[in-house]
Amino acid sequence: MECLDGVGTRGLTPPKSNWAMPIDRPPFYGLPLRPGITFTYMGVAVDECARVIDQNGKPFQNVFAAGEIMSGNILTKGYLGGFGLTIGSVFGRLAGKEAAANARA
Repeated sequence: MECLDGVGTRGLTPPKSNWAMPIDRPPFYGLPLRPGITFTYMGVAVDECARVIDQNGKPFQNVFAAGEIMSGNILTKGYLGGFGLTIGSVFGRLAGKEAAANARA
């Protein structure tokens, strides 16, 4: 691979892009990062009320799912960019409504 400016890496797979520069001069900064689940493939099963289904196929009465954690129920063969926002909005509203109703019961 030929680098346009001669600064790219060689011998690495995948090769780093053109304009790669070492980070070797201060100031250096540290930022706190927290991992998160973007989505899971077939993470948890849910019913039509967004209740999480247990291993015996019965819905938990007080456990609800919304957003990316249950996206495997909808996105069985890949991921559509930005679709997590739709899943979070639709199922977040449904799960919140069901959880609120359950809390009053």
